Amino acid sequence: MVKKNKKNIQQFQEALLSNTGFIKHESNEPSNKSESPSLIEDAILKKLELLAEFENIEISELINKALNHFLRLKGLQLEQAKKARDEKNS
Repeated sequence: MVKKNKKNIQQFQEALLSNTGFIKHESNEPSNKSESPSLIEDAILKKLELLAEFENIEISELINKALNHFLRLKGLQLEQAKKARDEKNS
C-alpha cells in the first residue's frame, strides 16, 4: 500500500525558510501552535492578519496565496537565469 505524503503549510514554510530539500521530511512531533515558535516574525504576522481580515479570508489561505505568488516570482527568475546562462554559453 502506498503511503500518501501530504504536506501542510508549516512544512512548506520550514522548507522555504531553511533552504533545504523537502523530500520525505517526516516529523513525529505533534503540531501545536502554542508550543512551537512561529516561523513568521510578529510584525509580518500582524500585517498578514490585517490583510486577511481586509480580504475576508482565513490567514492560512492568505499565506498559501502569498507562497504561491512567491514561487511564481521565483519561477520567472529561474527562467531568466536559464536564458542568461544559455546566452553566456553560446
